[in-house]
Amino acid sequence: MVTAHLVDVVRGPLVESSHRGIVALVDTEGKVHRYLGYPPEITYIRSSAKPIQVLPLLVLGAAERFELSDRELALMCASHNGEDIHVETARGILEKAGLTEEALECGTHLPYDREAAMALMASGERLSPIYNNCSGKHAGMLLLCQHMGWETRGYTRAEHPLQQLMHETIAELADISPDRVEKGIDGCGVVVFGLSVEKMAFLFARLANPESLPPSYREAAERVTGAMKTEPYMIAGRNRLCTDLISATGGKLIAKSGAEGVYCIGLNDREQGLAIKIEDGNSRGMGAIVYRLLVDLNILEEEEEEALEKYRQPVIKNRRGDNVGNIRTRFSFAISQERV
Repeated sequence: MVTAHLVDVVRGPLVESSHRGIVALVDTEGKVHRYLGYPPEITYIRSSAKPIQVLPLLVLGAAERFELSDRELALMCASHNGEDIHVETARGILEKAGLTEEALECGTHLPYDREAAMALMASGERLSPIYNNCSGKHAGMLLLCQHMGWETRGYTRAEHPLQQLMHETIAELADISPDRVEKGIDGCGVVVFGLSVEKMAFLFARLANPESLPPSYREAAERVTGAMKTEPYMIAGRNRLCTDLISATGGKLIAKSGAEGVYCIGLNDREQGLAIKIEDGNSRGMGAIVYRLLVDLNILEEEEEEALEKYRQPVIKNRRGDNVGNIRTRFSFAISQERV
């Protein structure tokens, strides 16, 4: 990858580690306005694709048929903490589909949220896929299978009509041929899509500004992005960047993280999208990167900057809770490369 120096991890007087990556700012026409690194670099969009993957549920009528709430739609876009509100909402989606947790093929892991994980372990309850951060997406996919009359077993496989539909949707909205979308297997077992960083930014520019989408997707995108803004806690949860960012900015943007250092933002008032890829896949500096980008682009009002201040130079603590360092950005997007 051709990358730019984005953040330093500082402990005491020394820079202990650094992270490099790519950033692209793209409008709804696909024009790259600013960039760091090499935006045509192709990588997997990972969970940042979730808000796009929800759209077929609305386009095909499943959301209306099953009377999905904003909370349920937001959870389908989420990489959630596994807190009680997330788990119970996912169970509610499965109940509407007439299915149980046993239908989920996303695998298991402890809740991301420490308090939720400790409570689960103390309860003695069996760890199930419902606690997986992707359980909302998978519950939504199963709901769509039920709506379309597709077999639910094996819904994660590339040859399943559900995954073929996901592939076609990503390609159509990224305005590229499906055979140019690379495919792999995501951490939760479904197909994951490879796109250039600039195409990721383009997708989020269009998603946040639905009038730029093909007519059949516009109403669906308005509903999905509206749900993300109305229910930001469902997108991630306690002490998470996506939830804090959407909440603090009062609906002017949508944001979604992805594994391996991917992050995408759609800007309503600019008709633009931002995409970030950290070269080594480590996301610990993502909050600082996003904060700096939004400040350099004059996106944030003063009170919004204050609400997100903890992300400006995130503090590093040791095991005793002492402040021992911080994470600092090393770029200026205000003077980054421009394309004219």
